[in-house]
Amino acid sequence: MKRVPDDDLITYCGLYCGLCAERCTVPLRARELMDLVRDEGYDQFYEFVPGINDHYPSFIKVLEEFSALDCRCRNRKGGPPSCAIYACAAKKGAFVCMDCEDFPCDKWNAISRIHPLLKNDADRYREVGKERWLEEQRVRAEKGFCYGMIKQIPAQCRTEGKRVDTQP
Repeated sequence: MKRVPDDDLITYCGLYCGLCAERCTVPLRARELMDLVRDEGYDQFYEFVPGINDHYPSFIKVLEEFSALDCRCRNRKGGPPSCAIYACAAKKGAFVCMDCEDFPCDKWNAISRIHPLLKNDADRYREVGKERWLEEQRVRAEKGFCYGMIKQIPAQCRTEGKRVDTQP
């Protein structure tokens, strides 16, 4: 993975890309799984394994794609094309939401319900500044933490095939 400037590792909403499963955990695990099945010899005999024979090449292709994932939030201008936070930050000229005079706003509050550490991290960013905050995030990443370990499930989740409301 290429080294990007640290400023490119802060999303507009205030997440640190180095802690994002899409950037670090998913590519690593996809490469590990791909290496494992290849080391076990599946490339040579998958066509003889019922249930795998028709899907193995597609499975490997998906693992290859997952292994190449990288951060898309700042470098590609805000993640999903419809990202309201990116559009707002660009309009206001804010590097991150925490630099905005209207912080926190409804747009930011909505995403903070999905990412339970976002509020504390935002407070910390405002308390210690960008450079120290970045160093703290690098330390978290080096220790193996990623947001996916504690990310909240939005509004509903699937349990035994039934949709269940997770809000109190």
